[in-house]
Amino acid sequence: MSSARQRLSAIAIAVTTAASVGMVAAPAHGATGVRAAVVNAAKAYLGTPYRLAYGWTCGTQAVDCECLNRHAIWDGTKAATGRGLQLNYWLQGQINQGRRVSSPRPGDLVFWDTDPNDGIRYGGDLDHTGVYIGNNRVIDANAYYGYVKNDSVTLNGTEPNPLFIDVLTPNGY
Repeated sequence: MSSARQRLSAIAIAVTTAASVGMVAAPAHGATGVRAAVVNAAKAYLGTPYRLAYGWTCGTQAVDCECLNRHAIWDGTKAATGRGLQLNYWLQGQINQGRRVSSPRPGDLVFWDTDPNDGIRYGGDLDHTGVYIGNNRVIDANAYYGYVKNDSVTLNGTEPNPLFIDVLTPNGY
């Protein structure tokens, strides 16, 4: 079992145990419940190698940014509620599953238009995404660094205008 899966299993056990005794899981940067589970699921992938994958082909040993979102949202919602939220495999599809927010909360998704010359705002081949964890921080599968990392919400100032999308609330979480 991969270390990310082992950590995720521990998260699921902790959330299940807390729920069975009427406790709330420990907050992650102000997050509670499902949002904390999504943040913890994203954190479980820290250090995982980056690998570009198209469609539904990504695994858990190496992930790209859209795949990280799918795993974090599915694993976190499944651990916290017993029913996972399946995100679209495509960046624009993930955006369309939620609603834009101006005040992000942990567990929201973050999108950047990293290639303004591709002609497709938030949906071109080189655009990027990650999971907001609070305190202006994001977990993202970063091709430049080659692994999943804890990053600033502006990607260290290179992307000053992120788009924040809440996929949890509109989908009943």
